[in-house]
Amino acid sequence: MGRNKGGRPEKKPEDKATQQVHLRLTPKEYTALGQLENDTGLNRTTLFRKRVLENQSFIVTKDVINQLSIIGADIGKVGNNINQLAKHANTITKTHDLPPNIVADFNNQMKIFLEQESELNKLFRLMYRTMKG
Repeated sequence: MGRNKGGRPEKKPEDKATQQVHLRLTPKEYTALGQLENDTGLNRTTLFRKRVLENQSFIVTKDVINQLSIIGADIGKVGNNINQLAKHANTITKTHDLPPNIVADFNNQMKIFLEQESELNKLFRLMYRTMKG
């Protein structure tokens, strides 16, 4: 009985990457490639495969991840503020002291927020589909 080595299962011969491609770059291009590697956190091989073979025009960089994190936190804060405003409005409504123009303004602002949130969700779905390939 053979000894179980564990680890990753062996690839099929047709799945092994055995062919090499050599590429010459100018010093400026080489620097740009290094910067792209740093920005994306991907190695050169993965960058070339995604951009050339998979025709992926959008690559997520560390800056994009940081911005998405900030946007996510801001959306959470907005949601919290909306909940606080709704609670306050419900309290005031019970005493009948809420002017109708404030309700109308709130509804307009909420409509704008929901439209922007919808656009942001569309963008996130597009980014996800692009990253997924």
